[in-house]
Amino acid sequence: MIYPFGQYKYRQTTPTFMLPLCNLLLFSVTTGMNGDKSIYLCNMKLQMRLILIFVSLSVLGIFFFQGYWLWNSYNIEKQQIGRIINETLQQAINEDLTNRMEKMKNDTTAGAPHGEVEFNFSMDSTSHAASQQTPRRYYSRTRLQLFNESDSSVFQAYKPENTPMMRMAFKGIWQAINGLSPVDIEKVDSLWSTLLKAEGIHNAHFIDFTLGKDTLLASSLSDDQNPGNLLPTQKIGVNTDDSIAMRGFIIAPEETVIKQMGPLFLASFLLIIITTACYIYLIRTILRQKTIAQIKNDFVNNMTHELKTPITITYSAIDAMQTFNFVEQKETREEYFTLCRQQLKHLSGLVEKILSMAVDERKNFRLLKETFRIKPVIESLTLQFKLKAEKPVSFEITCEPEDVTVYADKLHFTNVISNMLDNSIKYSGKSVYISIRAVRTEKGIQIDLADNGIGIPSSQSGRIFERFYRVPKGNIHDVKGFGLGLSYVKDIIERHNGSISVESREKEGSTFTILIPEKK
Repeated sequence: MIYPFGQYKYRQTTPTFMLPLCNLLLFSVTTGMNGDKSIYLCNMKLQMRLILIFVSLSVLGIFFFQGYWLWNSYNIEKQQIGRIINETLQQAINEDLTNRMEKMKNDTTAGAPHGEVEFNFSMDSTSHAASQQTPRRYYSRTRLQLFNESDSSVFQAYKPENTPMMRMAFKGIWQAINGLSPVDIEKVDSLWSTLLKAEGIHNAHFIDFTLGKDTLLASSLSDDQNPGNLLPTQKIGVNTDDSIAMRGFIIAPEETVIKQMGPLFLASFLLIIITTACYIYLIRTILRQKTIAQIKNDFVNNMTHELKTPITITYSAIDAMQTFNFVEQKETREEYFTLCRQQLKHLSGLVEKILSMAVDERKNFRLLKETFRIKPVIESLTLQFKLKAEKPVSFEITCEPEDVTVYADKLHFTNVISNMLDNSIKYSGKSVYISIRAVRTEKGIQIDLADNGIGIPSSQSGRIFERFYRVPKGNIHDVKGFGLGLSYVKDIIERHNGSISVESREKEGSTFTILIPEKK
């Protein structure tokens, strides 16, 4: 009676409990690995989730404090501009008063009455008391005396460090002068504009000249100006009881604030961009590492099955031969020997495949290039696959010209074609047709390998050249392999300064195109 074991058959001459015991051992090992894998993946997912949460919170915290800092800086800059416009308006009023005083002093036109205006202000050095006399008119001449003969700079009287008495003196002077030479609001506005520009403030602005709280005496606001958003100065009283005051307004102050903070905004913007880019790169790296870890775990699990199967079959066959005497059963003995030989050969091939990938990863790996014909290499490989294939395989080989050659490492070139043929046969239906075409082009030697296999989903075609990657089908691995073949192919082709691409549709087959530059 013949019982199946893996993909081989053997004649049962041993007790039936032996094979279930071996299969149970394999199942236990595999189940234990799957259990450890599940626990590992759960822990890894938890760690990844915690890392993502903490990193996201950190980045959001950076953005929040950056925004808070910028808002505070904006308000501080706005307050600074408010201080500047207050000081410059006061300075403009002072300069206007000085200009009018100088004009009165030098004015001798026939239409102006001749007289004398006298305003005496003194401050006692002990009591700091101030006295003010009512101005008197004389028609003989005009004379203005302020504080002393050497000091005629009125605006100095209203500096912030001066006392309230000094400010009161200024207001008295302004009131007296304004009675003789009324203020021109446009001139004050012009002086203020000059002072603002000197401070780097170029916004449109205007000045209101008011009496009391609501009565507008004059304004420098033109009809074509749209006030919009305003930043006002403090009311600056210009007479002794502050009933008459001037107040300036800056139109659209946020433009100046933003302009002043330009470098700060630029630096903050660059910092946010860099932080965001680093965050995205970190997340992508974490997710990629997670994917690689899962792929490697799938690889280890799949490798365990692949390696364990020939070991278990060989062990069972040897155990059966040791337990039972097959001296008289030559046919059965040869069948077991053949089975062991096949499984050991299969195991050796798996190990060599893994080791070759490790060797090919070396940075100092060197190719032994030579010029050779392509067609004999392909014909030799197709013959091998026809002999060992377990399904009907047909090949069509086309070379243009017939003796087309390639400059490459012959051993690795052969392995590349072998890997691709192996994939085409494995990932196909009950029968497979493979077309191989080698042609010389302007860019080099182009090799097209097309099959009528199961095809590759468009969403996965970009990843099939990644190491350990296999097109996912859940936990089903009906096709044996490690996901190393196409990774090896791509690596070797790139070491030849070439390229490889794929066009594929599900259930319609795939076409791989290899391009290797010719020898220069």
